[in-house]
Amino acid sequence: MRAQVIRTIFGLCAALMFAVSVQAQCGDCGGCDSGSACSTGGGVASDCGGGSVVMGDGGSCGPSVSYETRTVMRSQMVTETRQVPTTTYQRQTQTRMKNVTKQVARVETKTDTYTVNVPQTQTRTETYTVQVAVPYTEEEAYTVQVPVTTQVEQSYQVSVPYTEQVTQEYTVQVPKTEQRTETYSVSVPYTEQESYTVTVPYTEQVAQEYTVQVPVQKTREETYTVTVPYTEQVEQSYQVQVPVTTTRTETYQVSVPYTEQVEQSYTVQVPVTSTKTETYQVSVPYTETTTQSYTVQVPYTETQTQTYSVNVPYTETVEQPYSVTVPYTEQVAQSYTVNVPYTEQVAQSYQVQVPVQETKTAYRTVSSCVPVTTMKSVTKDMGSYQCQAVQSAPACGGCNDGCGGCAPACPTVSYKKVYVPNCVTTQVPTTTYKRQSSQVPYTYNVTKMTCQTKTRMVPVTKTRTETRQRMVNVTKYRTEQRSRSVQVQKCRTEQRTRDYTVTKYRSETKTREVPVTRTRMETRTREVPVTTMTTQTRTRMVSVQKTRMEDRTREVPVTTMNTETRTRMVSQQRTRQETRTRSVPYTEMSTETRTRMVSQQRTRQEERTRSVTKYRTEQKTKTVPYTTMVSETRTRTVPVTKTRMETRTRMVPQTTMTSETRTRTVNKTRMESQQRTRNVNFTVNVPEQRTRSYNVTVYDTVTEQVPESYSVCVPVQSMKTVQVQVCKQVPSTVTVPVYSAPAVSSPMMMESAPMMESAPSYDSGYSEGVIMESAPAMQAAPMATGAGCTSCGG
Repeated sequence: MRAQVIRTIFGLCAALMFAVSVQAQCGDCGGCDSGSACSTGGGVASDCGGGSVVMGDGGSCGPSVSYETRTVMRSQMVTETRQVPTTTYQRQTQTRMKNVTKQVARVETKTDTYTVNVPQTQTRTETYTVQVAVPYTEEEAYTVQVPVTTQVEQSYQVSVPYTEQVTQEYTVQVPKTEQRTETYSVSVPYTEQESYTVTVPYTEQVAQEYTVQVPVQKTREETYTVTVPYTEQVEQSYQVQVPVTTTRTETYQVSVPYTEQVEQSYTVQVPVTSTKTETYQVSVPYTETTTQSYTVQVPYTETQTQTYSVNVPYTETVEQPYSVTVPYTEQVAQSYTVNVPYTEQVAQSYQVQVPVQETKTAYRTVSSCVPVTTMKSVTKDMGSYQCQAVQSAPACGGCNDGCGGCAPACPTVSYKKVYVPNCVTTQVPTTTYKRQSSQVPYTYNVTKMTCQTKTRMVPVTKTRTETRQRMVNVTKYRTEQRSRSVQVQKCRTEQRTRDYTVTKYRSETKTREVPVTRTRMETRTREVPVTTMTTQTRTRMVSVQKTRMEDRTREVPVTTMNTETRTRMVSQQRTRQETRTRSVPYTEMSTETRTRMVSQQRTRQEERTRSVTKYRTEQKTKTVPYTTMVSETRTRTVPVTKTRMETRTRMVPQTTMTSETRTRTVNKTRMESQQRTRNVNFTVNVPEQRTRSYNVTVYDTVTEQVPESYSVCVPVQSMKTVQVQVCKQVPSTVTVPVYSAPAVSSPMMMESAPMMESAPSYDSGYSEGVIMESAPAMQAAPMATGAGCTSCGG
């Protein structure tokens, strides 16, 4: 549309220029006045927006060129902030009614007849047999062991002691005392003055330099990357299970109970009582008197003589040697150890914490924009202006044309510049920047404390061991042999006699009358009732509970789920990388040297004097009595007690057991059966018809409307701020040539066609337009070839 308007404007300009050239006379162009005729070569006048151009090949009537500065509008991409309508979805809860089928319970009352066995208590007379204990007496023979004592002569041996005098030799140690001269050493103490050196410690304040690590706070700028979250609405498809309720007919079976009377046969045990005669034995007791012989042990006394031995004590005086330990004192030289202190300088190792600067390497994440070159299609107009000759109808002719005569018609040929477009599409490299994260190593200083071992001299007090001697009084003991008279108790054996009384027993047989209870057996008879059970078969009607199956029909609601696909807007969380700058404080350790006063332990040597007690050894002589033991052999008579074996005889009572058979009466008991009668209660079950009501729960299907809440995504219109790139016209200053045509009285300038401006395109906030620039369309003014009068010679 714009190109068509430009063409129309160019056509109007060309028509005006053509009219001007037709009306131009020789006098108008100034050729006759200046002595130059009109240009015959033709000319072109042009003025299109940028300036006017007059081209010709004549003399003074030709165009003159001048340059002037003009303002031209150029296209430039500008980023603008615009409000873009955005649709977001909000979740709303809505309510709708849906059909719900439920089972409603209903209670029905039904009647049921059943049979119950009712217990009844009855009494019957029962005869039973009891075992009764009956005592009786019986004669029994038994054997008794009777002891019989007799005197038996017995031989035995006796150990008889006797004493003999025996001569015995023994050795005695007799002490013998002698005098002897003995030389011994004595340590005599004396005092001397002695000089010695003492190491005296003292403390001195010494200035010491030490290094301190002082922390210095500094701040550095650091660039870091932050992941900024933002929310974007994304359309999401999801499936929903929609319930659909239908009804179907279902056939089911019901077990219906009913009662039926059935005849039942049962067996009953009927008791039958009868009487029978029974014979039984009875033991009848009676008493008899019997003569019984028995043995009695009658005691009697005898006197016997017994010989026995007695140890008679007597006292004897005996000479007994014994040893005595006699103490005496002696001077003995003794060595002892003394610890003498002295001071010594010792090298001591100690640990010092020395700060050390250490450089470490770490990695940090750096986000950078990396240029990425891509190829983009750009369409440009590579057209050019081309001159085209246009021949128009004759504009000159007729008489009285201003030159004083008649002139023939002049053919007019005009030239114009026509812009021929040539759109060329080329691949232009476009550089975009993408954010890329990388691990970049960096170094930082760390101050660590290192342990160093140093050595210093420390005074240490030590002791040395010295061995010295001194005289010590020692108590010693010597053994001396002495003798003493001792009273010794001894015994001699003497034989003595004594009388003693012995009680003995003799057996005598005696008789006595003893009553004995005995029994005799008698036969008796008695009537005994006997109960027997007779089996009888009877008949009764019994109610039997039975069931029959019935087919019934019911409507059952069936719910099926249909799958529907729906769409909703979902907020999706995304992130973009942003680079920010922050000030990071860090601490550096600065080393400072400081001075402090340290107490240092030192020593100095001092000469001192002390009194020392010393000992000198002197030899002395003394007479010492000493006792030696001399062995002597002596003889003595010693009584020795010995024993001899003698055989003797004595009467010993011996008891033997003799078996005798005797008779005794024993009481016994026997069990007899007796018939007795008792009343017994027993229970009989009597069938009885009863009726009961029971409740049956029946379920009815009921459909009702129930409100249901569901979520719906509702679109909400809102305005969103978006950065948009727009192509705008920006004024720019350029220098253009201007052609002036003096032969034309009112020159017309044609404006060049303006540049074509591409409309902005929106694509996610980024606009990219295809810029097509057109060269200024200049239309040539009609060039007159002989625009003047040909007769004037111009």
